[in-house]
Amino acid sequence: MNPMRRILTVITSVLLTFAFAYGQGGFEPSLMEAFKDDPTRSATNHRPYEPGDMHDTQPPAGFKAFYISHYGRHGSRHSWGGSYYDLIIGSLEKADSLGILTPEGRAVLEQTIRVNRAWDGMDGRLSQRGVREHDGIARRMVKRFPSVFKGKPQVRAVSSTVQRCIISMNAFTTAVSSERPRTRWYLDTGERVMDYVGETGHSAKACRKLTNAMMDNIFDAPCDSTLLLGRLFTDPEAGRALIPSLRRFHKALFRTAGISGCWDIEDHIFPVLQPEYIYRFYSYDCHYIVSRYGNCTESGTARFDSLSLLVSDIVNKADEAIAGGEYCADLRFGHDYPLISLVSFLGVEGPGSKLDFDQIDSRWLGWKELCMASNLQMVFYRNRAGKVLVKFLYQEQERMLRNLESVTGPYYDWETVKANIRGYKR
Repeated sequence: MNPMRRILTVITSVLLTFAFAYGQGGFEPSLMEAFKDDPTRSATNHRPYEPGDMHDTQPPAGFKAFYISHYGRHGSRHSWGGSYYDLIIGSLEKADSLGILTPEGRAVLEQTIRVNRAWDGMDGRLSQRGVREHDGIARRMVKRFPSVFKGKPQVRAVSSTVQRCIISMNAFTTAVSSERPRTRWYLDTGERVMDYVGETGHSAKACRKLTNAMMDNIFDAPCDSTLLLGRLFTDPEAGRALIPSLRRFHKALFRTAGISGCWDIEDHIFPVLQPEYIYRFYSYDCHYIVSRYGNCTESGTARFDSLSLLVSDIVNKADEAIAGGEYCADLRFGHDYPLISLVSFLGVEGPGSKLDFDQIDSRWLGWKELCMASNLQMVFYRNRAGKVLVKFLYQEQERMLRNLESVTGPYYDWETVKANIRGYKR
């Protein structure tokens, strides 16, 4: 049998094995279809922000929006360290020098070089796409709720001390001022702000112990690398000899593919990766996020106690606005894990849904629930009698609260929500 026929035979065998495992229930069918349609979805919390359906259910008669309480994750950014890029570039450049790099392999090399240049030694660097994401969210907020930003609006904005969050705040506030030039600002950051904006509760020892035990079996099966090697190298055996660790090489490719969209770099890496491997990386990431920071049944609720500072900040500033305070909006700019912990604490359906560990693949879509620039907006409405309602928007879309009855549609009585916050059995 000639070498190319042997490679094709092995690849076919791998795909048949994968199909068998898939048919045996080893993978969630809806997820595999989602990744088939768009493999960048597997990037989870590294995927760039894309607004969805933003229709507004009509509020009850006589109610107008007057205040917004917001928490936003920073926009699209880079990841950490250059070791993954060094591994890919070093291996593929050696293959290129030997004349054994396929056209697909060369596209992967060129993409990795572009991502490495964008990183440029700056971990967590906000991209210009991240700037655009917050610019867009801000402009849509102002246009969607004009009654909040009427006249000479005064807005308070605070940020994590981390640069990508500060720049995200800058992009957001600049966009608001562009839409409403008469806006007056209170801007702040610092360690006291970080105490509540950056808190997650994940450091509780009990949570770590539970999470580590549950995660042990999520990513424990190595994948056959034949498919990958056959796509990158004209001589797979010689190509394999250039890669120090296939397991680390796979991970490097996945992470590089996942972060590329944050820099508007076209992806050529996901197509060379085995579908099973893409699924396993995605599944591991989602199980880690939900079990450690989200509303996972097995992890318990003790870790949410540390969110009391952030929740108190939200409640106190909302009550201040209701009582006639000067600010029409409070904007907070932070990180993904505090945000997912916050919506889990509040019981926001979707990102904060209460899930068993084995339900995460089928019910928690990471690319929708914790992408870059993810955001929670609590929009407050009031009538002439002074009654206050609030609705929750996540990713700018109306969301319901778990096990809490609304007044109508997505509109909740604020006093009921506060009581629910204080005694909520999450």
